Amino acid sequence: MKALLVGYGKMGRAIEAALVRRGHGVAGRFGRGEICLEGKEGKEVAAESCDIAFEFTAPDSAGALVPFLLSKRIPVLSGTTGWDVASAVRFAREQNVPFLHSSNFSLGVAALRRAVTAAAAALAAFPEFEPGIAERHHSKKKDAPSGTAKTLASTLEEASGRTGVPIASLRQGGVPGEHLVFFEGDDETLELVHRARSRAIFAQGAVRAAEWMLSSGRKGPLTFDEFFTATTEASALLSRGRRTP
Repeated sequence: MKALLVGYGKMGRAIEAALVRRGHGVAGRFGRGEICLEGKEGKEVAAESCDIAFEFTAPDSAGALVPFLLSKRIPVLSGTTGWDVASAVRFAREQNVPFLHSSNFSLGVAALRRAVTAAAAALAAFPEFEPGIAERHHSKKKDAPSGTAKTLASTLEEASGRTGVPIASLRQGGVPGEHLVFFEGDDETLELVHRARSRAIFAQGAVRAAEWMLSSGRKGPLTFDEFFTATTEASALLSRGRRTP
């Protein structure tokens, strides 16, 4: 896999390291202001030079960059949050080009969402258990609540039938990410928590999702949940096959 890194900050460098560890190459690296739309001064993107683009820039850039890359028939994996992804999803569907956007590429967070669904469904019959979310990230993260917190809130609401799940956000220091989902009862609390210790976990998940995007042959908009489900189901089938006498 030859990858184009669009956004070469901390996440871009972490993705490059993950690509190298998994035997992939980098076709190009573009930082702020180094990639321009067609017709403007700057570098042009050659679709034949890369298999996929990793887009981790900023909310005010992603809305133009992602459709531009898709228009070049370049599959895009995007992790930028705080922008309206709906138009890019429609464009990817119209162009029949793979596009995967996620607010979080942690495998642990994907598992957390499934645990949250199970807990919320199990406690839906007991209204005294009130759900809530507390999340904290590094001080430079611009959006609050985070995209992951909003996704977890949506997961809670869908599984429990509640609306308006409260979210408390904190921005401080260099915390990569922490999400706590709690169900507060009268005399007891159930907590589910995920703590990221480094950005490497997001980079590893993004690269593995990109591998799946290309190997699956699927087109149009995709989700990280689809990748996670396909991978866990394949693993379960393999495990059952090994146990078959």
